[in-house]
Amino acid sequence: MNAQAQDQLIGSAVKYFIGGICILNIDSKTRQIRPEYLNEGFFRMMGGTEKQVRTMMQDIRLSVIPDDLPLLEQGIDDILADNGSAECEFRIVGVDGNLMWLKLRGNLYSREGARNLISAVILDCTEQKMIEAELKRQSDFMHLLMDTDITFDFNCRTDVCIYRINETEELSHDAVVKGYLEQIPASGIHPEDIPGYQEMLDSAMRHAHRDSMEFRSRGIINPRSEYRWFKVQIASVLGQEGYVSHIIGHITDIHEEKLKELELKLRADRDSLTGLMNKAATRDLIEKILTGYQDGELLGALLMLDVDNFKHVNDGYGHAVGDKVLSKIGGILNDNFKGMDVTGRVGGDEFMVFMHNIRTPKDACSLAEKVENLVIHGFPGEPADGEVSLSIGIAVTPDHGKTFEELYQNADKALYHIKEHGKAGVKLYEEGLTKG
Repeated sequence: MNAQAQDQLIGSAVKYFIGGICILNIDSKTRQIRPEYLNEGFFRMMGGTEKQVRTMMQDIRLSVIPDDLPLLEQGIDDILADNGSAECEFRIVGVDGNLMWLKLRGNLYSREGARNLISAVILDCTEQKMIEAELKRQSDFMHLLMDTDITFDFNCRTDVCIYRINETEELSHDAVVKGYLEQIPASGIHPEDIPGYQEMLDSAMRHAHRDSMEFRSRGIINPRSEYRWFKVQIASVLGQEGYVSHIIGHITDIHEEKLKELELKLRADRDSLTGLMNKAATRDLIEKILTGYQDGELLGALLMLDVDNFKHVNDGYGHAVGDKVLSKIGGILNDNFKGMDVTGRVGGDEFMVFMHNIRTPKDACSLAEKVENLVIHGFPGEPADGEVSLSIGIAVTPDHGKTFEELYQNADKALYHIKEHGKAGVKLYEEGLTKG
C-alpha cells in the first residue's frame, strides 16, 4: 500500500471513529477553547448536526456543569504542561439537553506564543459512570447492612422507602413504605424530634452529604407503647444527572446507652448540695418550657427566692450549718413543686422556681407563702431556728413577660421590694416596681 492510500485509510478511520478526535486551539491567556478539527464521529457522539455541535464547541464552558469546570480547567493545565498525555472527566449538557459524562485525553501538539494546539480523544463515558454510581450505591448500602438493626433505602423521586429489619443474624425481612415523607408525622417518632428528622432528610435531598441524629420513637416498623432512643445515620447518593436520587442509611437502637448518658448529664446538671438543678440547667429548661407559652393560653410563674440572713448564719455558726440550711430548703422545694415545675439553685443562697400551667397568679402566691412558712419553721432546736426566712418575688407569664429575661427582671424587682421592706415575704410583680 502506497503512502497516499495509507493516508486515505487513516483519514477514513479517524473520520468515522465512534468518538471524538479533535484538534483544539487553546489560548493560554484568555483560556478560550476553539476547535480546529472535529471528526464526524464526534458529531454523532454528541447527538447533533455538525452545525449544532460546532456552535456549542465555540464556548464549551457554557455547556459544562459549573461544578465540573475546575476539572476541565485542571485537565487543560495538565496537557499544556507538556509532561505527556493527560486526561480529565466532566459533565456536559448535550445538544439534546441530556447530561453526558465526557472523558478527554490529549497531548500538546504545538505551541506558538499564547496559541496552543492539542490533539485529543473525547469519549462518551456516561454509561460507565452510571454503572460506577450504581455499584457504589450498592456497596454503600451493603456496608450499612453490616452490624445494624434497621437499614433503609429511600428513593427521593418515588417517595418510597424500603426498610430491612435484621431481627437475627439469620432472619431479616423488608418493609415498603409508600408516600414516606407524608407519613413521617404519624410514624411513631416523638413529636419534638420530627422537625429535626425532616430537616435532616430535606438537607440530604438538596445536596450530597452524610448526616446523623438521635431521636425517640415508639417503633420504626412495629409500634410499641413506650418511646426508645435510636440513632440514624444517612448518606445521599447521586443519580446520573448529578442530583440526589437515593438516601441510604441505618437505624440503631441506642436506648440503654442513651439512658446512661442522660443520667450522667443529669448528675452534671444537679447541684450536689441541694439536689436541685444548677443555674445553667435551670435557665435552659425554663426557656424550653416557655416556647409552649407563646400563644398566651397558659399561665406560668417564675419565683425568685433569696435566703434572708444566710451570711449571718453561715459566718456565725459555720459552713456545716449553712450547708444544712441550703440542703433543707432544697428538700422543701423538691417536696412542694412537682411535675413540670422547675426548681434550681442559681446562686450561693438564691433559688429559682418555675410553676407550670397554674390557674391564677394567686395559686403561685399561695404556694410561695406555704414554702416561706415551712422554711421559717424548718429548723426547730437548731442554730438556724428563728434566723432563716425567704424573700420571694414572683412574675407571671404572659402578663409580666413572655421571655425568660423579662420574667427574671420583673421577679427580681419584686424580690428587691421585699428585701427593702423588711424581708420574709412574698411579692407579686406589679407595674412601677423598680430595683435600686
